[in-house]
Amino acid sequence: MIDFNGLEKRFRAIEETEIGPKLLEAYASELLLFLGPEVCYVIQEREEWTATVLYATRPDRGSAHVNPAQFNDLTGTNSFFFELNFVPRRSLKALLGDYLSVAGLRISNYTFKGWIVVGWPKLPIFSREEIENVLYRFGDKVLICTLSFQQIALDQQYRFLFGVVPQAVVLLNEAEDINWINQSALDLLNLEAGNLRPSSASLAAGMLQLRNRALNQDAINQTASELINNPAFVTKEWIWTFSEKVLSVFTKPIFSPYFKGRIWLFNDVTELYRKHQQLSDANQEIENLISVIAHDLKSPLSTISFVFSFLPMIGLLNDEQNESIEHGQKTIKRGLHLIDSIVGFNSLATQTLVMEDIELDFLIDTVVDSFSAQAYQKEISLHIERTHPPLILHSDPKSLVRILDNLISNALKFSPFGQRVHIHTELINHQLRLAIKDEGPGISPDDQAKLFKRFQRLSAQPTNNEGSSGLGLSIVKSLTEKLGASIEVESSMHVGTTFRVVFPAEFVRLGHQNKVEQEFP
Repeated sequence: MIDFNGLEKRFRAIEETEIGPKLLEAYASELLLFLGPEVCYVIQEREEWTATVLYATRPDRGSAHVNPAQFNDLTGTNSFFFELNFVPRRSLKALLGDYLSVAGLRISNYTFKGWIVVGWPKLPIFSREEIENVLYRFGDKVLICTLSFQQIALDQQYRFLFGVVPQAVVLLNEAEDINWINQSALDLLNLEAGNLRPSSASLAAGMLQLRNRALNQDAINQTASELINNPAFVTKEWIWTFSEKVLSVFTKPIFSPYFKGRIWLFNDVTELYRKHQQLSDANQEIENLISVIAHDLKSPLSTISFVFSFLPMIGLLNDEQNESIEHGQKTIKRGLHLIDSIVGFNSLATQTLVMEDIELDFLIDTVVDSFSAQAYQKEISLHIERTHPPLILHSDPKSLVRILDNLISNALKFSPFGQRVHIHTELINHQLRLAIKDEGPGISPDDQAKLFKRFQRLSAQPTNNEGSSGLGLSIVKSLTEKLGASIEVESSMHVGTTFRVVFPAEFVRLGHQNKVEQEFP
């Protein structure tokens, strides 16, 4: 009868003296002493059709490769098998051909999949139940060894990877008090010198101390609150500002069968941040200067327009003089429109959105009606097409009207006389697609590449000498992105162009049949 308590004591004694590969070898030696087999194999399944001998008490058999299907046939639906008069198949003769009795245990775990197999040249003196019990106990030790090997390999990999990464890296293990950091993180968090495996408590203290030194603690704490409330939280550009440097913090959870925790990466972006700030300041100065110049130009242009309006009152003018005044007024009007566009574009960055529920159909009808006179002058028909029930769009109505104004205005400007402009809305995968389609000359691929840039003049020209600031589509793109939407363009030369604004599903819901009167700017 087997002394199972004695076996466990021997296993524990081994754990106090052996580590690494020697640990599995010592466990197997004890197994041989207790059960009396001549051989013990630990066979690891690599994939469906391949298994290798991870350990063998007979070194001459350790290089053998076997087909896992052969052992699956032995275990069947059970995890344990015991054959007293064993006749091996040809593929197993190299391993087990010398043995009359063979027993084995199937191990199926996320850390290890395979078999423990032992063989006797004669009938064993122990019962089936005793052999199965010993193999189960040995199987637990195989799993411990496998985890140990994996831990050693993982530690070596992390040490290598963390050593070559210039950023400060922290790998925090939430399941165990086992963490990895590199030298950069050690210096940043002011932890104990040389300890690249700090405890969770010391890591938490170091990171809290670092956070408390930051100048933008309110912004950091706001993001930290999201992280605490959401275990799956991911942030890529979490800025921590200090008096002497700026850090961009990336953090992401890691969930796998082998590890549960979170990785932190602290990237020093001080130089990049300062250059970006300098560039932003310079751009702001330029924008302010443009706004001042535009505003100062508006007054003299308005004065000239007043003078032109006053001239017919002085006396009778001939046709040529009236034509010149009319031309001058049109030029002034274009100039004032350009100034308004410049001032409007510069104000986009500081414009505050007022998000509210909008009756989409009513807004579109209102905007389209405002272009009736302009469309009539060019004999262009405006067609509104809907393929859905009434919708409610959660958006900023002022910005949405401005987007539609620019797109419909462009469609009318570039459409020849007597054509059609289509305003089409549809729901696809719960997303709202709002399209403005014209039958104009189309936009060339070269022009499409610069379509949304400021002050771009395209090869296509308005068909009735209308003015264009070169800012309309830039304004559309900026406003679209601020609203959380996107803009697409499709164009065919000599056929026409479609601009499509796409709103994500979270901004859209079905409305009701009764129209609610709203006022739009």
